[in-house]
Amino acid sequence: MLKNKFLLFFGAILILATSCADDNLAPIATFDASEKGAYPALISEGVRDINLFDIAGSSYSYTIEFIDLEAGNLVSEYSLQLTYEDGDVSDGDASQGPVEYKAWPASSFETNENGNKGISNITITANDAMAAFGLTEIGPGDIFRFVGRVTTTSGQSFMASNSSASVNGAAFRGHFNFNLTAICPSALEGTYTAISTAIWCGAEDGYSTEVTFSKDGKTAYDVDDFSFGAYDPCYGAGAGRPLGNLRIVDVCNKISVTGASQWGEIYTYSDMSVDGNSWHFTWLNDYGEGATTELINPAGWPALELK
Repeated sequence: MLKNKFLLFFGAILILATSCADDNLAPIATFDASEKGAYPALISEGVRDINLFDIAGSSYSYTIEFIDLEAGNLVSEYSLQLTYEDGDVSDGDASQGPVEYKAWPASSFETNENGNKGISNITITANDAMAAFGLTEIGPGDIFRFVGRVTTTSGQSFMASNSSASVNGAAFRGHFNFNLTAICPSALEGTYTAISTAIWCGAEDGYSTEVTFSKDGKTAYDVDDFSFGAYDPCYGAGAGRPLGNLRIVDVCNKISVTGASQWGEIYTYSDMSVDGNSWHFTWLNDYGEGATTELINPAGWPALELK
């Protein structure tokens, strides 16, 4: 009898523990276990940059499917709202919006291979985004911010702002909002011959070495020796190279230097010119070190100039 009472008591504890379990502690978030609505899920997409060297040829394409309880059949409309953000407000802020950009009714949806309703190859051109605000020109750092909205047959609207973090995260592929950013593509990465003259320590002119530019982001570059070889004749081949967080930045062929060396030195460039495969400039740091450098690129340099 005592044994049976114990078993009944243990079973009651198990039932109570099960009934009090927190569903939020489930190991994996699933759509079935989430509050029901509808959202656009990303299937594929292209590059989101607007190439300022080729605005007319710049566009962003993406494909989505709608996720709801009936494979997208509960979605009556998909729409985009658009805001323009001026990336350079030094001459006044030209930001505008939001405006209603475009809407797709359910009649334009298609059934994909997953069995879900969706839209394939939505294409937004840079010119179309600009036309929404009457813009005739844009500059580096300008952003077009798109906000997506799904409307259901019951009249409910779902956006990133009223959807769960799970839906907006990578697991569910939620694709409500996205940005198109205006940039000038930069391609300065590579290894080049550096020839240094007018070296501050009085070393013989014409010291030659190899330096490597490595891309750090879309427009910034690490250089493995910011002295462009001049430290070798001044301090010896075993001397450290100026590195730190120094970066050469190329924004629409305008060059600047950011950061400081590991010793805290700030670098400035002057007298910059490009002639075919030769890029000339004079560099100086606030410790008093400096030289004139020629970088040789057999493929030729773009028309670089100082910012």
